[in-house]
Amino acid sequence: MLGTTDCINLKRRGKTGIEVIQIGSFTIMLKWIIFGIAIVIGFVFLKLWLLRSQKKELGKQLFELALNSVFWGFLIWKGSLLLLEPKLIIESPMSLVYFTGGTKGFILGILGALIYFVLKARKLKITNSMILQSILVFAFAVLSGSFLLNLFLNEDKPKVNTSGTKTVEIGLQEGNKAPDFQLKALNGTDVKLSDLQGKKVILNFWATWCPPCKAEIPHMQDFYESSDKTEVEILAVNLTTSEKNPGNIKEFERERNVTFPILLDQDGDVGDQYRAITIPTSYLIDSNGIVRKKIVGPMDKEMMNQLIENID
Repeated sequence: MLGTTDCINLKRRGKTGIEVIQIGSFTIMLKWIIFGIAIVIGFVFLKLWLLRSQKKELGKQLFELALNSVFWGFLIWKGSLLLLEPKLIIESPMSLVYFTGGTKGFILGILGALIYFVLKARKLKITNSMILQSILVFAFAVLSGSFLLNLFLNEDKPKVNTSGTKTVEIGLQEGNKAPDFQLKALNGTDVKLSDLQGKKVILNFWATWCPPCKAEIPHMQDFYESSDKTEVEILAVNLTTSEKNPGNIKEFERERNVTFPILLDQDGDVGDQYRAITIPTSYLIDSNGIVRKKIVGPMDKEMMNQLIENID
């Protein structure tokens, strides 16, 4: 479990588990970290191959070109959200800071890096054979590194067992029963967490003044619109005691067309109970009411989809 003062926390599970890395207030899917490490492995192998097989000057040109290509590929991946999700960027420009283009953007980044590498290599009058060999060596090393890392990290972990008669402890740790609460929603209805048992719940703590919360809300709404409401629910608990003007909450909901329940923590008790110190903070709660993951920092639609799919 990540504390708010931790710098880096890695939680890993098997193929049916939830795989994220928490770096400060940023949450990154483990698969992207694996790709990043695999790319470093690719550079090491490429450098060694160039030293053994090519002249010093040519090897230096190819290696620097590979570095630049990956850099441009990363920028394309990061900025591809503007192309893939223009509506989200218009609603929340801060999304470009916190999120990437996901899997589709990653593919665009790879294609962009390859095109850049080939065009620049030809401009330097490097032969097609050498271009192809360099790409194949680098790609082989990256794919091999990624495969081995996944093999090592995806160790099967026992799933949380909630089917027995044993009493489950109430708490915030993974495997605990989520503490129950009841709050009033913006529309005036009373919402009780335990009434949602049978559904998977994203319990999100946020405030209107929080920049990453503003970036996350459009992604959360997009996820909510595409999800099955009979199986998934979002409860966005506003830390109302931290709001300078609570009247802004209703305006915030209307401007962003939020349709999932916004609950008002007017006394701050629920936020304190769930230790929502750094926001946004979210808890993934399974259909049995069991805490499966705590996420500190904003999530995008792709992350929400993957996390929800990985819990019962």
